Amino acid sequence: MTDQIGVIVNSNSHIDYVCQLHGPLEREQRPPPDAYAFGSFVAISLPPFPATSPDTGQNPRADAPCLIGVVYNSMLVNPNFTNLGPRLTSQSEQTVFSPDLLDETATLVGVLALGWQDRAGPQQGTPRLTAEVGATVRRLTGEEIMQFHLDARGQLSLRYAAAILALNNTLVPALLLDIIDRLGTFFPQEQAILQVMRDNVAWKSIVRQAG
Repeated sequence: MTDQIGVIVNSNSHIDYVCQLHGPLEREQRPPPDAYAFGSFVAISLPPFPATSPDTGQNPRADAPCLIGVVYNSMLVNPNFTNLGPRLTSQSEQTVFSPDLLDETATLVGVLALGWQDRAGPQQGTPRLTAEVGATVRRLTGEEIMQFHLDARGQLSLRYAAAILALNNTLVPALLLDIIDRLGTFFPQEQAILQVMRDNVAWKSIVRQAG
C-alpha cells in the first residue's frame, strides 16, 4: 500500500498506540490532513509470524497481518515552545545548516486498535498480537473499512463499540458518533440501525457528563 502516514513510536496500552506522522525528511510529501483526521481508520503492520497449517500441522510460510484501528487523538511536539532564550539562527538558516533539527518537531496521533486482519480476514475485538516500534501505519481504503464492519453473515457489525465506551476518555463519545456517521456513507441501507446506535451513544454521553 502507498497510503502510509507514519510509524509507531510508543504505546500507552495493549490497544492504545502512538503514531508519529511522516515529516519532510521521511517523505517528499506529508500525508494529507484527511488521512489522519479524527475518526480515520488505519492499519498498523505486524511482524511476520509462523502460521500453522490446519491440514499438515507444519509452518509452511509466514504471514504478516495487521492491526486495524482508528485515530482518536492528536498531539503536537515542539521543543522550541519551551525555549525562551535568544535565537542564534533564523528558521531559514537552521534549515540549511542543521536540517536534522527539524526532526525535533513532530505531529503524533493516538490510534485505538479495534481488531486485526490476517489470512482468515478482518476480525473485531482485542488483538492477540502487538505492534512493534517502527511499524508502519497506513489509512484504510473504503473497501477495507466496509469489510472490517461485516460479520460472517455479511451483516453490519460494531462489536468494538462496547469496549470503546468502557474506556475512561472524554473523546470516546465523539469518536463513536464520528464512526457511526462515517459508516452511514458506506452502509446507506443500514441508516435506521445506525441512527439507533447514534441516539444510544448520545444518550450515554449525556448521562456520563451528568454523573
